[in-house]
Amino acid sequence: MAMLVSGMVGADNPVITETSTQASISTTSSRQISFVKVAEAESINDAVSAPATSQKKLDRNADVESKVRLYFKDTPIMAEIVSCESHFRQFNADGTVLRGIANNQDVGIAQVNEYYHAKRAKKLGMDIYTVEGNMEYAKLLYTEEGTDPWISSAPCWKKSDVAKAMSASAKKVLADNVK
Repeated sequence: MAMLVSGMVGADNPVITETSTQASISTTSSRQISFVKVAEAESINDAVSAPATSQKKLDRNADVESKVRLYFKDTPIMAEIVSCESHFRQFNADGTVLRGIANNQDVGIAQVNEYYHAKRAKKLGMDIYTVEGNMEYAKLLYTEEGTDPWISSAPCWKKSDVAKAMSASAKKVLADNVK
């Protein structure tokens, strides 16, 4: 798939370049094409000739899993928790922030509860309604409380290889300290 970017150019001679940044094109007048939003096309020609309605919708959760795994590389259990809590989704298909099923005040990838945490997060300059802010606040919670804030999803994330390795490591440390 080609990723396309177009700036303001004459419609008679549009300049469209392939890039890793996703973009779509839209005719704003008979003589101009402007950079509008994200879409994917099989080729540059398909993107130019395809009507806007046939282009794929923006995936607001694209690359969230890789961002989460990179952000929590030093605390991989948090990536497992995020996987169980939200399946690496910050947003619903309509662009609204993902909310919990059991508690609709749990928001985003780490299902941070806005009733208990939104005010503090905002005061600390963290926006729990964004991927980055949700991860940042989740990391703070983990630093302060460990995995306890996500105990309700423990039956899921405790099955992960990461959690099993942590448990085995903790048992070894405990056994070494008893000797």
